[in-house]
Amino acid sequence: MLTNTHTVRPFILCGGSGTRLWPLSTREMPKQFHVLSGRHAMISETARRLPNNISGTPVAPVVAIAGAQWRSLLRQHLPGAGFLLEPFGRNSAPAVAAAALSADSDDLVLILPADHHIGDIPAFHEALSRAVEAATTGALVTFGLHPEYAATGYGYIELNSTADAELSAAPVSRFVEKPDEPTAKAFLDGGRHLWNAGIFLFKASSMIEALEIHAPDILNSVRNSLPTTGPLSIGEERLFQRKSFSEAPSISIDYAIMEKADNVMVVPVAMDWTDLGDFRALHAIRAPSGESLLSGPTAETGCRGNLVYSTGPRVAVHDLEGIVVAASPSGVLVSRLDSAAGIRGAVEAASRTTAPNFNPDLTARARAFIRDAMLPCWGEYGWDEKNGGFVEALAGDLCPQTAKPRRGRVAPRQVFTFSTALNIGWDKDGIASRLVDQGLKFIDGPARSPEGGWSHVLAPDQTPLDTRRDLYDHAFVALGTSRAFDATGDDTAERLAVEAFEFIDTYLRDDGPGYTSPETADGKKLANPHMHLLEASLVWYEASGDPIARDRIDLLCGLFESHMFDNRTGALDEVFEQDWSIDRAGECAPIEPGHCYEWAWLLSEVQRLTGRDTASWARRLILFADRFGRDEQGFSFDGVSRTGDPVLPTKRLWPQLERFRARLRFPETAAPGEADRELERLFALYLIEGTPSWYDRLEPDYAPSGTLLPASMPYHFMTALGAL
Repeated sequence: MLTNTHTVRPFILCGGSGTRLWPLSTREMPKQFHVLSGRHAMISETARRLPNNISGTPVAPVVAIAGAQWRSLLRQHLPGAGFLLEPFGRNSAPAVAAAALSADSDDLVLILPADHHIGDIPAFHEALSRAVEAATTGALVTFGLHPEYAATGYGYIELNSTADAELSAAPVSRFVEKPDEPTAKAFLDGGRHLWNAGIFLFKASSMIEALEIHAPDILNSVRNSLPTTGPLSIGEERLFQRKSFSEAPSISIDYAIMEKADNVMVVPVAMDWTDLGDFRALHAIRAPSGESLLSGPTAETGCRGNLVYSTGPRVAVHDLEGIVVAASPSGVLVSRLDSAAGIRGAVEAASRTTAPNFNPDLTARARAFIRDAMLPCWGEYGWDEKNGGFVEALAGDLCPQTAKPRRGRVAPRQVFTFSTALNIGWDKDGIASRLVDQGLKFIDGPARSPEGGWSHVLAPDQTPLDTRRDLYDHAFVALGTSRAFDATGDDTAERLAVEAFEFIDTYLRDDGPGYTSPETADGKKLANPHMHLLEASLVWYEASGDPIARDRIDLLCGLFESHMFDNRTGALDEVFEQDWSIDRAGECAPIEPGHCYEWAWLLSEVQRLTGRDTASWARRLILFADRFGRDEQGFSFDGVSRTGDPVLPTKRLWPQLERFRARLRFPETAAPGEADRELERLFALYLIEGTPSWYDRLEPDYAPSGTLLPASMPYHFMTALGAL
């Protein structure tokens, strides 16, 4: 038995979305969180198969490296683990660098993919013992599987010409990417090639030295992005700083280090391994005798050798052989089982059916308006250099209206705007970065209410005019700071977002199912601030993975379904009594088509991030707004009755933008080409091309009214057109 003073620190890599197992595995719920080959989710199985020690070397508790949006799932499946939380995926090399930096220099770092099946656990443990022996000498050790067939879907490791494939650890000659079939057959016959398992073991100091030589940019950016280095304590979470982490090249550890280093060794092993990369592999593991595998509400008659798997609708299969049918709320896949490994193209094609194919000229015009006109204009004139803070509006000649009081929501909306600009790659002359920073300092200072929370209205010199605490304002403080954290990883943004949500949940939480604005809403409850609180919670949940945000999302969706949504008509009610009642048969506040579209898009985000099936609600909102909320030219009214009478027949710009955004997510709700036509109408009547100006409102006869450009509008521009 090998005895040493090292500690093995296992790190589980949880990246990837498992496209070849769609629709069971999705970006929102990737395959590592599914129970597929064992009794537990795959990530849990990965941790459970580790021994307490390897040949006398103690094994520390696992650390998972994963997207921050999966924080709650990670806690569920890996209780007591540590977590390195990425703001976005950056491939395996930055993750491995983070693992090496999150250990003591003499620790042995074990890298494990989260989604592999290993049937022969004793063989795996024996291979770990051999790897420990090699890694303690300074080698970068990888694991190679004895190939069972001429696989074209795996990478290969070629042994050194002088090496013996039966050695405990053998020198590596080269790594070979996925070969064609004749090459794979030659590899199989030659006996000097092993499947690359993507498992690694190395001394932390050895990997850091290799990174310093071959990939210093990765090492430096990851080191700068970590809040601290060294081993994690049990349950500790470390969130990468977004900006520094974004500077790390997105590259695999094979390309960055293993193919370049001269101290790489491979441990050959046969351990009944598969990466469960497709349905054929899943069927082979779960039904090795070739019989049918059924899971969920499924049935078959007159069939054999099928895989029928559903987490959604009931599925029946008759008189078929060797097929896969996989169904979930995300979609349905039907394929021959023997060709299921090649479904990626079909999945990508299916995803494209949900997005309009724009006229390139229209897209270019929209991008030019956002990036070359609107953002530079508000970057130059939107900030009050004398008094601080963002101005409430610009005049038609772009003159800042510095004498106007500023609503408490203006600053966080502009922080959202310029944070979103950073997310789409716009930061001309550092404008976006500067305004996000200034905006956060303003929210953290003058914008605060003396009574706690944030003021409702500020004077031009930033003294409070109205210190009341309003739910809508606070929802936007939460939204703006959440987006800033998402875009920059800024500590101040994170602190302010947490504070805003805590204030909302503590002081603005209702005794009933929702929230209230006791100081500003005149005894009424309003749908609109709840909508923006949902928006803020979604952004925060995606950026941080906070389980409290997920709970709030579920609460707000339940409130929408039970009180705000009129299931008879598909309309969205706006104003309620304290007990959430409303007289739908009598007088009620106008229904705003723009909010119907806005809710539809947000509900689609709920489904994307949580898997909750909200699409039917969203489509009914769009159907109502399209049927009753538009004039004969297709422009949305500002407000209508439940039967479609234009109670507010004017047509502000923001509802048009929200309709366009909803159409991007649900193009099937309109005729082909309708999204193009809607964008054309924006240019025809609202946007003044070649300038950053627009008409904010049209009268019933389509004549523009008003000359001010309100600071509330850049938010809508960015949500609707920013990603084009």
